[in-house]
Amino acid sequence: MMQFPKLTPLQSRFAATFAATIFVFAFYYIFSTSSGSFAYALDEVDQLTMLRNGAAGEDSMIFEDEYEETRNDAGGQIIKRATVDPNAVSNNEFQMLNIAPGQTQYWVFTKESVLGKPSATPEGLPANITSNSTGQSVINENRRELKKRSNTVYVSLNTCLKPSLNSSNPNATSDTQLPPLTVYISTSSNNKNPGPAGEASLQTTYTADQGYMGATVENADDNVYIGVSAPNTTLWTGIYNYQIAASIDAYFHSVDDDTNLYFIDSDINSALLITNNLTQSDEGSANYRQWMNITPPYTIFANNINDNSISGLERSFCALNQLAQMREGNQAINKSMTNRGLGNKPKEQFYVTYLNSSSHYYGILGMKGNSTASGNGVIGGGGKVWRAMNFTTKAEKNCALLYNLNFCSEVAYAVPSNPNLTSTQLAQIYDQAAQSYYKNFANSLSLIQCNTSSTSMFSLAVNCSDCAKAYKQWLCAVTIPRCYDWTADYAFLKPRNAGQAFLNGTTLPSDNPWVQSPVTNASRNPLIDTEIRPGPYKEILPCTDLCSEMVRTCPSALGFKCPTGKYLNDSYGYRASDGDITCSYLGAAYYLNGAFGLSLPGLDLGLLIAGLWMVFWVAV
Repeated sequence: MMQFPKLTPLQSRFAATFAATIFVFAFYYIFSTSSGSFAYALDEVDQLTMLRNGAAGEDSMIFEDEYEETRNDAGGQIIKRATVDPNAVSNNEFQMLNIAPGQTQYWVFTKESVLGKPSATPEGLPANITSNSTGQSVINENRRELKKRSNTVYVSLNTCLKPSLNSSNPNATSDTQLPPLTVYISTSSNNKNPGPAGEASLQTTYTADQGYMGATVENADDNVYIGVSAPNTTLWTGIYNYQIAASIDAYFHSVDDDTNLYFIDSDINSALLITNNLTQSDEGSANYRQWMNITPPYTIFANNINDNSISGLERSFCALNQLAQMREGNQAINKSMTNRGLGNKPKEQFYVTYLNSSSHYYGILGMKGNSTASGNGVIGGGGKVWRAMNFTTKAEKNCALLYNLNFCSEVAYAVPSNPNLTSTQLAQIYDQAAQSYYKNFANSLSLIQCNTSSTSMFSLAVNCSDCAKAYKQWLCAVTIPRCYDWTADYAFLKPRNAGQAFLNGTTLPSDNPWVQSPVTNASRNPLIDTEIRPGPYKEILPCTDLCSEMVRTCPSALGFKCPTGKYLNDSYGYRASDGDITCSYLGAAYYLNGAFGLSLPGLDLGLLIAGLWMVFWVAV
């Protein structure tokens, strides 16, 4: 018998560790490359129903030229269901149809389409370049090619219209949930009409989620049969309308479970929102310029939370595009590209108008088609929808949304205002004041030895450019305060201008502590009280770090100092760790900071491998 070499304890430990490592890599690959669907399968299927309002009753038998299945009824008789010729759907071409409650309609994606040649990859958006995008894009492309070789069929549905509540039914209330459409998919020639009456073992069942259904059929090599069924309900009246599509390239309709949309601020009838960074490319690079010069590719839908026009359809592009209260089609959305905010990277911003005051809204990011083309014949031509977020409008008229200033270009939030001033006039007052203050600073900074030898410079860690940048950030934040409703009672808000009359002419009592205190009786910037006259408002104080950063980076000869103790708390606020805006800084957006956490593909795997090797080797 052949003798195996005896391993030393160290060699044995290495062999076990190496084998475990290979196992973990294999385990991670299997689960990371599996693709799920955007819908969930149901385990239960309704029993076979009698055709044509019970025409197949006791002792009855129905026979047609072609039959789909046989099944014994309760009386032992055989009932056969006639097959309806399904309508065809072509690759990347949707079909739209009305469907009544209780009705099922049938479609087929033919073998010729299943085995057809994949469509050419369309021109898309510029690359979203990140530190990990290259490797991930290769992985995604490899998966796409693998799915092409295995004849994956992508089936998707959008519910475009929904029936109305049945007002004659006392059980139908405003809280009644819309019952969704159900999709049945079969690859069996014995089940060409998948649906509620179909054989469960020959079909897979999916339920639309908020108006969207997406599912894949793997290793398809013949006809794919699709049934769309509307629920039989008396709580709703009217019809559904839907789009159904199939593709061997990618989902014609798609959704994303991230929001990718962030709230910046609002006033009583408008709001400003922004996407995440669209690339991490450096300013001046070709990719950076492509994004900044592109026609804004995304769109946005906004809808009052108390309005149910899109309820149950929040993930359907065709529904949002015609039912959402605020959308591009009704001129309520102004889109543009910007590099304002975190990282100064390209983003798309949305200025939404015609909103109601003191109201809560859903904000939903969308993309028409694949961003460069839409409609039939286009891969992804049915559009894409991201998960809904929400935002709120202000209650009082003396805070106005201001953005895209010439000098303080990073300012984008509501500022103390007066309805008698236009947004252009308001912007000029604030921006010109900040610019004039900065001119005085620039004159003082010019006296400092900036461009000199290292032995003569005021600091080796920072330079005059750092000082100028920090000063401008601080100056714009304190000259143009971030305004909030007077009636709000958050602890981080500071009352301002309490000694001035409200816009309606009323005043606070003279013995009110806010009137008597010099900190709250007037605004930080006297210009606000004399030229704008907003009346009492509350301010989100500038962040403490804006002052400390200015002091740190600027020459001591300029004499900058931050207040301490009570005076610090009266003048500055502190950042929240959860992304809430509890102090004012330029480029701020609610909860955007949390979106830039560390996220590297394989990071969890790396930690697992490292831990595994630690377990095996720590005692060596």
